[in-house]
Amino acid sequence: MASEFTLCPVCGKMFLEPVTLNCFHTFCFNCLNKASGNFVCTICNQKHDVTNEIDRDNFTQTFCDVIRMERKLRDVCISCADNTAGMYCFDCQNSYCSNCSTHHISLNHHEHEVVPFTSVLERGFERRKSTPLMCDVHDLNVNQFCMTCQKLVCGECVISEHRGHWCLPTDKALTQSAGTIKKTSKTLKNFHTEYHRQDLLVLEYLEVEKDKIKKEIKNLFAEIREMLDRKERRFIQDVENVFEKEKKYFKEIEIESSKMCSTAAAASTRLKFINKYGTAREMLDYHSRLKKSKLVAYLAAPVQLLPKAVVHQSSSLISEIDSLVERLNCVISRHRGDYVKRLINR
Repeated sequence: MASEFTLCPVCGKMFLEPVTLNCFHTFCFNCLNKASGNFVCTICNQKHDVTNEIDRDNFTQTFCDVIRMERKLRDVCISCADNTAGMYCFDCQNSYCSNCSTHHISLNHHEHEVVPFTSVLERGFERRKSTPLMCDVHDLNVNQFCMTCQKLVCGECVISEHRGHWCLPTDKALTQSAGTIKKTSKTLKNFHTEYHRQDLLVLEYLEVEKDKIKKEIKNLFAEIREMLDRKERRFIQDVENVFEKEKKYFKEIEIESSKMCSTAAAASTRLKFINKYGTAREMLDYHSRLKKSKLVAYLAAPVQLLPKAVVHQSSSLISEIDSLVERLNCVISRHRGDYVKRLINR
């Protein structure tokens, strides 16, 4: 038998005093009592007030009773304890061998129902169908159905609480409601099928959308990497060009600087020598020549170890790199926003 009809989802055992919640899931009464008023269904996670939202499940109770009855079958006859049992008495719920079962039937004036083991389960379900359902209020057989209230009632209920209502015997009520029951069953089945189908479609859509967005992200960053590579190559080339230009310029002025350095060294040596051994006229004349020469103008210029063009170009490159990073952040943020908007609008 299917486990959802026989086993409690909480304790995992066969139902004992089963009750059904408003979500139509069934549990043992004691398993719900442990929740102390509030219970979260372990199947659908709906919350229930178990003091008000439970209905005794008589169908499941008798269904499980039949299963339990079959499991009570003994291999050995309970009467003679020698022969293998093959018959079962529903009234005393014992197993007998063929000879003892005949004697047992005679002893009870054929009032006990004894059947072969192979027929126990089938006969048990037939017997439960014939077991009367008693009214909780009047303790009478529930054999009427109020079509107005859609509720099972006994004869006394028809006279008292359901006076003037459209009430039919249960067999006729079932025939009258057959079309509606069939339609409800079909609607439930279609709902479950359609929900399952759409659930699969959603999962499929999420997978496709995930792959699509991953691909877009990869393409975006591939473009960013390509742009960065181009920028990197241009920046490096710009640096190379600037420094090569400055090196070339520096080499050109280095020749002139070398000449001036040599001139300055010679002039310095000669100035010291004249100062030490020359006359005042010779010193003044030589110093006057120095002040008129281009060596003095050269010496007056500040020493520029790092060319200004290099400093300016380095600062410009750093500013451009910062600007590029800022633009990349804006692009990434914009694309991220596009993804979110697209997901929300779908």
